[in-house]
Amino acid sequence: MLINFLILYANIFSFSENIINKSKWELRKDENSIKVYLRKNDNNVSEYLAVTEVNSDINSILDFILDFDNSYRWMYKLEESEILEKNNDSLFHVYFKMEMSWPLKKRDLVSDVKIFKDDEEIVVSLNSSPKFIPLNKDFVRINDSKSEWILTKIDSNTTKVSLQSYAVIEKIPSFVVEMFILDGPLHSLSNLRKRF
Repeated sequence: MLINFLILYANIFSFSENIINKSKWELRKDENSIKVYLRKNDNNVSEYLAVTEVNSDINSILDFILDFDNSYRWMYKLEESEILEKNNDSLFHVYFKMEMSWPLKKRDLVSDVKIFKDDEEIVVSLNSSPKFIPLNKDFVRINDSKSEWILTKIDSNTTKVSLQSYAVIEKIPSFVVEMFILDGPLHSLSNLRKRF
């Protein structure tokens, strides 16, 4: 158990270092007090980093993000979302169904969720877990994705919110990928900010 915790902490520390060092990131959008950066990761897959500040305490924002049964109400292109299994307060599995523009087939995604928190920072890590449930014939399963919500306390009523994410979405045009990785985080973080 201790080894798993240390590995998770090391991964989170490494991820946080990548966010602090923006030398690899290219600022692509700056709207509504939200900045969206893009880069290619080590596997040459496009990923984004979106950053904003929210006028709320860190735990209220965490509760909002972890309400995955209602993520479809505010996250970009989600038509359905649900918690599949919750083992404890820091480990569970979630399921998302994504709307795609015609004629593309809809996608779905299963992720395991891990949470690391201290008084000043909370990290919510989502990693694809495609074999957790059987395939749905009406959807194309996303097999490779990773997202990290990082909430950093600025003061008791202000929180820095960062979302870093990539997903390998096969067999779709590059302009659709571009739409997802630019418009997606802007849409989602704008909706998050409106809730507080």
